[in-house]
Amino acid sequence: MYGVEDYGGAGPVFHGQLRKLRGRGRVAQVSMWARWSLYVAPWLMLFGWLFAPIVAAAAPEHLSLLPALPIVVLGLVQCGVYIPGVRRGLSHYVYGTPAPWRLIAVSAVLSAASVVMVTMLIMSELRPKPGDLFTVMLFPTLPFNSLLSLVIKKRWQALVYGVTTVLMVVGMLLAGAPPVFVAGLPIVLAISAVFAPLTCRSWAWILAAMRELDEAKGAQARLAVAEERLRFARDMHDVVGRNLAVIALKSELAVRLARKGRPEAADQMAEVQQMAQDSQREVRDVVRAYREADLQVELAGARAVLQAAGVQCLMDQEDSADVPQQVQSVLAWVVREGTTNVLRHANAATCWLTLRVTADGTGGGGRAAGASSSGPAVVITMENDGVLEEAVHRDAGSGIAGLRERLAAIDGTLDIGPRPDGRFWLRAHVPLEKDQMAEGDAPGAAAAG
Repeated sequence: MYGVEDYGGAGPVFHGQLRKLRGRGRVAQVSMWARWSLYVAPWLMLFGWLFAPIVAAAAPEHLSLLPALPIVVLGLVQCGVYIPGVRRGLSHYVYGTPAPWRLIAVSAVLSAASVVMVTMLIMSELRPKPGDLFTVMLFPTLPFNSLLSLVIKKRWQALVYGVTTVLMVVGMLLAGAPPVFVAGLPIVLAISAVFAPLTCRSWAWILAAMRELDEAKGAQARLAVAEERLRFARDMHDVVGRNLAVIALKSELAVRLARKGRPEAADQMAEVQQMAQDSQREVRDVVRAYREADLQVELAGARAVLQAAGVQCLMDQEDSADVPQQVQSVLAWVVREGTTNVLRHANAATCWLTLRVTADGTGGGGRAAGASSSGPAVVITMENDGVLEEAVHRDAGSGIAGLRERLAAIDGTLDIGPRPDGRFWLRAHVPLEKDQMAEGDAPGAAAAG
């Protein structure tokens, strides 16, 4: 990437605009690119299709450009009207907002006035060549056709082309325009009528398709959450429902026996107590299955998700089989949260994920803040090259706070923030006891939050 020295004072501005563009989501990036492409196009055509041919016709004979001045002024006004018109037209096509009929009507009047001015130019002393005139005639109707293509169907646009072509041909014949110009007019107007949908309507169709895909992704995510809630509800019902029904029946039986003074009431209540304890244990098992995560599964899932999102995932991991299961579960949550942050708060091209089980407490990237420099430890680091300026200054969310709590429960630490080399990293450091490394999952390990 070019530095400040390559652009002089424009370097910081260039990089600021680039960061702003990269800070948007992919849908927003494409939308902004499409809109600005359509905004700039008529201005380029104004000078290439209108102003340049007129200057070329006047230059050899050193004729005055005053007769062409009204045409150029009308072209500038058309471009000025076209920008808000295409913005509202795209919103109408993509989101169904009201169509900009007033701006389209103004553009139609300006197009008609430009055609009249071109006809007067033909009759004046400034007589462009046929090729130059056909190029000049492309511009006046182009903004109008572009706006019209965003709000009406193609068959209606074809009808508008036919009607306007007949009116313009008849008008130019009555004005005494040369027949060669009149004969080529339908072809020029057809090119304008076809070129407009190929630009404006094509971009609008792409933006509408991207909006539908974005909404479909959101609906898919909501359905996944709803399905997970239903599955959790089914598991809770299967585990607790039967036991609660039995507890209710035995409690009712114990009440009746107690009223009759029968000693069996105490036995029934003992069974109720035992079933309540069993239900409590089963509920904990169900919740633990949802709260605990598998480190290897999360590592594989992180790679798959990042690559599916267009982020190259470079993974360097050591065997973590000797790491206690509770530590692996907490580190799995670190991987999950780090992957989520890369997808939501970065625009990365590459993500580096490193897992180290070391004997000296370091992990190949320096020590975590507050980490011990001696003794075995497991260190996991996630770095990406798509750090956004607003993400750097954003307050840590509940996900990071939850990670710190989980790591603190096992004496671990978490570092997160930008690095001097421009990358953004998330680094978790968990010290291990030597007997943990030897025995695997130590029974005395602290529970993760």
